[in-house]
Amino acid sequence: MGHSLKSRKVRFKFFAKILICAVTSIFLTCLAYFWYTYIDETVITGQAYGFSIGDDKLTTYKNAAEVLPNLNGDSPSIYIEIKVDVDQAELFATNPDYLVMVKTLLHDVGYPAFQLKDRWDFYFEGSYFNSLTLKFCDEKLCEIYRHRKYFELP
Repeated sequence: MGHSLKSRKVRFKFFAKILICAVTSIFLTCLAYFWYTYIDETVITGQAYGFSIGDDKLTTYKNAAEVLPNLNGDSPSIYIEIKVDVDQAELFATNPDYLVMVKTLLHDVGYPAFQLKDRWDFYFEGSYFNSLTLKFCDEKLCEIYRHRKYFELP
């Protein structure tokens, strides 16, 4: 009886160690994947993500239509935030002055609205965790900011 009990304890310890190793391996693999895929980058010189610092707004807008759908793979939907005015509030079922995300196709007819702004924020699949921001200084692209994370930090 004593030998059988000892044998069970040895087997239990062995399987417990295997289980701990497996769980630890899975956890570390996930952590490494999340760390590897995390992007938080600001570019102020040169080129990045298909855009060039110093380009004018029209050139940047035309590039955005080609570059953004391919930037995140699988041609994701690109969203922008708009501030709802009184006339749009009922249409969007929200209150005036709220920000809502809408899908943008970056057609030529949309350029005048972008031209008025010095900061363009694009969200892949409507996610704040996967975005690209373009900032303009004196009508020229002066900063490219890319943010992507597949997990929420505590």
